[in-house]
Amino acid sequence: MNPLKAAVVFINDIDTATKGIHPIDRAPVPSPEEDIEHVEIKGRHGTLTKKYAFLDISYPLDFYINESMPFKQAFRVAKQFLLDAKTLRFSDDKDVHYRVKSIRIDTAENIIVKYGRFTVEFTLMPFQYETNETRTITGRTVFNNPAYESQPYIKATCSGNGKIFVNGEEIQITGINGTIEIDCELMNAYRKTTGNITNLNNHMVGDFPVFKHGNNVVEFSGAISKLEINPRWRWL
Repeated sequence: MNPLKAAVVFINDIDTATKGIHPIDRAPVPSPEEDIEHVEIKGRHGTLTKKYAFLDISYPLDFYINESMPFKQAFRVAKQFLLDAKTLRFSDDKDVHYRVKSIRIDTAENIIVKYGRFTVEFTLMPFQYETNETRTITGRTVFNNPAYESQPYIKATCSGNGKIFVNGEEIQITGINGTIEIDCELMNAYRKTTGNITNLNNHMVGDFPVFKHGNNVVEFSGAISKLEINPRWRWL
């Protein structure tokens, strides 16, 4: 074991070492598996290939605890922190983070009173997400996506009816005086004000857009005065 080789692990943007939880070695770099079906059809050369979505990542990380208190007590406290994990990030790859869906903590090896080691099995979403700033646009704008296709967040300020165009695909906004927020990942249109959420899906007509790899042209017309867009770039 050489903890000096290990990158700092951040859970919910908190260095795990500040909680007494130390990575044992440098973390491996996972890649998601694509769900692919190969169908044999009689009389066809080769198989018919059907590509679906990317699968969750099963990602084990090894940690140790070596505190002034007995390990069993420290381990109880550590588990409470780990079970609240929502994001996972590393100091040698600060620009991106993983989203944590669930974790499983294996049985710990309590070698001496104040030292023990254990494995945490993270189940992650299949993407690495950048932390992007929200960008305000007031006219035709090109967003260049350097990564895999993304599902953006779009907030439109509108005083009636308008249209949003993403790569020529039309989204109609009807009867909005104020703002409408379009979350393409959640496939939901709403307005959030001081903690209250109003469902506005009946004020939107069209598909929730994606930003493909490369250039994406965003335009709008009608009573829309501006768009606030977070592209949510994500990597495989």
